[in-house]
Parts: sequence; structure tokens; C-alpha cells
Amino acid sequence: MRMKTIAWMAAAAVGTVAGLFGNLSQSSAECLSAPPNLVEAGYLTVGTSLTAPPMGFMKDDTPSGFDPEFITAVADKMCLKTRIVNVTFQGLFPGLIARKFDVIASQIGITDARKEMFDFVPVFVGGLRLVTQKDSGLKFQTESDVCGHSASIVAGSTQMAALEKVKDSCPAGKPMTLKVFSNQSEAMNEVAKRTVNVAYVDWPVAANLIQQRPQDFAEASPVLSGKGPNTERNRNGIVIRKNETATQEPVATAVKAAMSAGAYDEILKRWNLADGDIRKVN
Repeated sequence: MRMKTIAWMAAAAVGTVAGLFGNLSQSSAECLSAPPNLVEAGYLTVGTSLTAPPMGFMKDDTPSGFDPEFITAVADKMCLKTRIVNVTFQGLFPGLIARKFDVIASQIGITDARKEMFDFVPVFVGGLRLVTQKDSGLKFQTESDVCGHSASIVAGSTQMAALEKVKDSCPAGKPMTLKVFSNQSEAMNEVAKRTVNVAYVDWPVAANLIQQRPQDFAEASPVLSGKGPNTERNRNGIVIRKNETATQEPVATAVKAAMSAGAYDEILKRWNLADGDIRKVN
């Protein structure tokens, strides 16, 4: 499928995504209803933090990855262009409240606390994955299976909490050793250096690195929730201001249309994200 050019306005830290999916543009007769009172007429202005490949990142000065590409396919169904506003994660929710953008699309987990302040359109399923060296042969079904091994994790992360929860229950002869780092790249590098047996990271991060370096890394577990066996993985969603049904309903309808048109499947395949398909868990 032909990809149209994405213009990036670096000085303003704002990108315009003009139809990532060429040939999907709708004629005016086919346009789905768009939200009223957009930040800029003709555009869906999207807040995101482009720091987490493959979900959202800059590639050759172009917003790339699942979040910017899928929200562009969604906007296309409403005959809107997409303007990407790249801010820090901490600036996303205040920016939405202040109406600096119409929606957020940035790997945002749908939590009970967030649902008290915002509405969501679910589009992805998150989770965690254990990753090891390609030739290790190690396989884990749950966090408890990490007993007897050394693991790298990120300080203050869900992964750290999950392993610490079971660490003290390991048998005396099979202790779990944890090495703590500031980010997931560092945690994965420890696996590459063979200073630990396994890293515990967000599964899309694992999928991206395994895709790039299949000779070095391998999946060592199913996608886990981090909350124990047989518990639900977090859903991620497009974020809407609370009770703004005039925005939520058109976006939700356009999400379904983009999925039906095949754009969702194409993006998941391109970024090795099939395990995030929201349709398989709803």
C-alpha cells in the first residue's frame, strides 16, 4: 500500500500526518461524521509522546509506529488529516484538558483512576514479556518460573513489582536475583551482555527488539499481565475528554471502520504487534 508523505514541523514540535494510508482517503459522500469544534478545522489534532518504538517514535523525521499510524487511519475515515503534537508524557493529559489537542493516542493504559477523569476508545492490549538470549532455551509460563534465575528490570515498573511479589516465595535452593535499571533498553542490554538470564519488559518493546535482532533475542514467555496467572492484561486506548460524547462517538465509529478496512491488521503486522489485537480479547 502506498504511503503518502508526512510533513514534520520541527520548530513547533507539531507534525502533520497527511494520509499515511494512500488510497484509503474517503470521498466526501463516504465521510463518517467528525467531531465538532476541532482544534483546527479539517484536522484531528493528536497529542502523543513519540519515545517508545514500536508504539510511537520518530523515524527519519516522521512520526512512526502504531499510535500515529492507526490514529491517522481513523482520522482518514472521517476525511480529516492528522496533526501530531509531540510532547512529554507528563504533558499529555494537561494538554488534552486545555484543548491543545482533540485526543491522545500514546499507548495510554485504561485504568480505573484514569476513567474517573477521561473517556477512552480501546484500541490495543498491553502486557509484559520475559526475553532471553536466542540460544538459551529458557521458557517461562509465569513470573514464579523466574526462580533460580537472574533478571533485569526497570526501577519502579510493573515488571519490578511483579517479580518482587514472587521473589520471596522462591525455594531456598532457587533464589531469584534482580538487577534494576532506569529504562527498558538498559534492561535488555544486560541480556545481550549475558550478565542476566532474562529481562522483563513491555511486550511491544520486546517484540520490536526481537524483530530487529532475531539473532540475539528470543521470546521466553507468553504475554503476561504482571498481576499473576489468569489475570487480564491492560487495555490501551485513544483518550477523550470526560463526557465529550460528540468526540468519543465519532472516533469510536471511525476506529471500527478503520479496523474493518484492514488498516489495523496492516499496522499490527508491520510492527510485529499481533498480540495487541484488541478484537481477540473483547
